[in-house]
Amino acid sequence: MSVTAETTSTHTRPGAERSSYRLSRRDFAIGTAIAVAMAVFFAIMSSGLSLIVTFVPGVAAAWLVFAVIYLRGIALRTTEKLVPLFFIALVIQFLHFAEEFNTGFASQFPVLYGGDPYSAGFFVAFNMVSYAVFTLSALLVFYRGAGFLLMPVLFYVMYGAIGNAITHTWWVANAGQYFPGFYTAQLYWIAGPLLLYRLLDSRRNTVAAIVVLAAVLVSTVTFFMAT
Repeated sequence: MSVTAETTSTHTRPGAERSSYRLSRRDFAIGTAIAVAMAVFFAIMSSGLSLIVTFVPGVAAAWLVFAVIYLRGIALRTTEKLVPLFFIALVIQFLHFAEEFNTGFASQFPVLYGGDPYSAGFFVAFNMVSYAVFTLSALLVFYRGAGFLLMPVLFYVMYGAIGNAITHTWWVANAGQYFPGFYTAQLYWIAGPLLLYRLLDSRRNTVAAIVVLAAVLVSTVTFFMAT
């Protein structure tokens, strides 16, 4: 009886007594539709190519991780190590937003890619709504079994955390001077990979995902930079 109960808890939607589950075919289908909608939305909202060269590759990377989790049947575990770490990473994002807002990121970033500066109102609203979506998605995924909402969570992990660390570091290295958001983005070199590892439960897959994402992002943000 105990063995049967344990097996069920790893393969079914989590209720009060369950601690993990695997993505279903329905989760993967709806999550894929969400990924497409996110990519289209970011492309439409982009000033110049700014979000197209950053957020859209982030969506693609998040979907690839989503596909790996689904195809390999990796269990999503609601543990004391995973969920608190996600919200610690989100705390870093609030600090990162504060640095960006106070150092002119909203005006400098889009200009790099042929766009007009984002207004302060748009920048604040866009980020606050995004953080609300990430928070609600994480709660629904890990405590209510809404596996398809893992896509927004993974986007935050892959671009909001790891992607921010990569791009901000590269912008500073490329220009040889400070770029808005650089300091707080460095915290993501620790939080981002650790969070991804907790999700994938594989060092090799975690390193591979980060290397591929770094190669793509460095290529897009460099090649499409306005001269």
